[in-house]
Amino acid sequence: MDPTDLGPGTVTWLSGTGTVLLGAFLWLRKWLSRDATERAMDNADVAVIRRLTELLDMERDARREAEAKADELAKERNRLVLTVGRLQGRVMALSSRLGPGAQR
Repeated sequence: MDPTDLGPGTVTWLSGTGTVLLGAFLWLRKWLSRDATERAMDNADVAVIRRLTELLDMERDARREAEAKADELAKERNRLVLTVGRLQGRVMALSSRLGPGAQR
């Protein structure tokens, strides 16, 4: 018996096994690639949601600041309206003291 003789059909079995292993490897690579793509998309979705949340928080802070500034301006306007009203009252009081001929 020749030690290099592997028997009849050995080449067929080896090529068949190689073909099956190659097919399994290609299928596994495709499956893992698709899974990696889905993970990347999930990570991208999470990153987008995180960024949008940050932008929403920044917008809320800006709105709060704008509302506080508007409230302060409204208070100042009301104080000025009261001051003008008092000054008009004083002018009328002084005008009435001077008499009807002093008004023009």
